[in-house]
Amino acid sequence: MDYEVMMNGIVKVGQYAPDFEATTTMGRIILSEYKDKWVVLFSHPGDFTPVCTTEMIAFSNANTYFENMNTKLIGLSIDSNASHLAWVYDIYCRTGVRIPFPIIADRNGEIARKYGMISNNISKTETVRNVFIIDDKGIVRAILIYPMELRKVHTRDIKNDKRDANCR
Repeated sequence: MDYEVMMNGIVKVGQYAPDFEATTTMGRIILSEYKDKWVVLFSHPGDFTPVCTTEMIAFSNANTYFENMNTKLIGLSIDSNASHLAWVYDIYCRTGVRIPFPIIADRNGEIARKYGMISNNISKTETVRNVFIIDDKGIVRAILIYPMELRKVHTRDIKNDKRDANCR
């Protein structure tokens, strides 16, 4: 992976975050409409994977903290909105956790490419893991990038039991 290109690519710390309009699990969003709020924009390689699922659950559990800090969470992957919605429902059925923030369905990769989230050396379609911290004026303040194959260690496993009898 060419981290130098990714780190010094299209989006840089200190510049305005590129605006976009996107379909999400919570309807259409436009990034510029989040002005006056901080944004944590993060990507994941794919729905229904154990690591991505635990990341979504962790962000969901921390959402109130972010909201109290005037910060909105926005997820993104190249998967379809139908896949995202099925995944969000599956997470709820298996864990009882509701995903309280939008997940962008970037099927054509336009947003991911604009933000440098795709490393062609690894995948031409999946994003590597990225986090962009955007301030309340729309300026990128921090960028974190780590490869798809990097796995986090979690102390809790997701239980496969269903908490809602109406699931499935």
